[in-house]
Amino acid sequence: MELRHLRHFLAVADALSYSRAAEALHMAASPLSRSIQQLEHDLGGPLFDRGTRRVELTPLGAALVPRARKLLDEVDDITRSVRRQARGQQDILLGTRSVPATLIRVMTAEVIAEAAPAAQVRLQPMESVAQLDEILRGRMALGLVTRRVHERRLEYLELMQETSALALPDREPFRALTAVSPEDLTGLRLLVTKGGEVFGSEVQPYLDAVADVVTADNSLPGALATIIATSDSCCFTLANPEAPWHRDLAGAGVVIRPLPASMPRGTTYLAWRTDRATPDDLGPIIARARERFAVPLMY
Repeated sequence: MELRHLRHFLAVADALSYSRAAEALHMAASPLSRSIQQLEHDLGGPLFDRGTRRVELTPLGAALVPRARKLLDEVDDITRSVRRQARGQQDILLGTRSVPATLIRVMTAEVIAEAAPAAQVRLQPMESVAQLDEILRGRMALGLVTRRVHERRLEYLELMQETSALALPDREPFRALTAVSPEDLTGLRLLVTKGGEVFGSEVQPYLDAVADVVTADNSLPGALATIIATSDSCCFTLANPEAPWHRDLAGAGVVIRPLPASMPRGTTYLAWRTDRATPDDLGPIIARARERFAVPLMY
């Protein structure tokens, strides 16, 4: 049995899909399947029931999950500790979404640098759910995320709240608005980006008011802003001028107006794996973050 076999096993156990696990591991499905087969041979029994529609854990597989996870967590902890001793410093990989530069500066200069002066910080842009996966796998220390998943091994600290807003064509009646109501969107198309939907119950009146909801590709810089400026379209964003999503949409032909104060605000959290909040690991940084963000940044 090798550690890589256990890592491959946990990836399949988490995804309950060989193809999704292989994608997460950045490997082909065939070698992943062979790795699982080798582990099953070493353990003397099947770990998964491979049905026609989905993959399910066998009793042996279900029993192995917590023990494999505990072993790999311990191995990761040993690896980090030895590397820190060898370098004489702590290497912090900080995941980040599209958040204001102010928040990055506070985290690096006023939290990490003060709590761990010798630490080397590396920033890694990544979607929230992907960050959380990397944190759980031990490959990322901390994440700045705008979404949370309910996982007992993860803990969160609220860092920042931003007022929600809408990007609208720069013309009347939108130019004169101080807060956007659902009826203000009558006849407009609402543009949403993949992974950027804000479809909670509070937003439903806005969805009901628009003429159509269209999924748009935001990979081309300025594309959405151009559509809004030249057509009857709008898009959810943030009122904070420092927010990257605000800056991407603001400009000639577009006005950004806030939603009412009763609407949900955009929230950014610091995320970490609970077992890393120890004095010789991330504990001092997390303690400093709790102190610095006792009151979240408000925009």
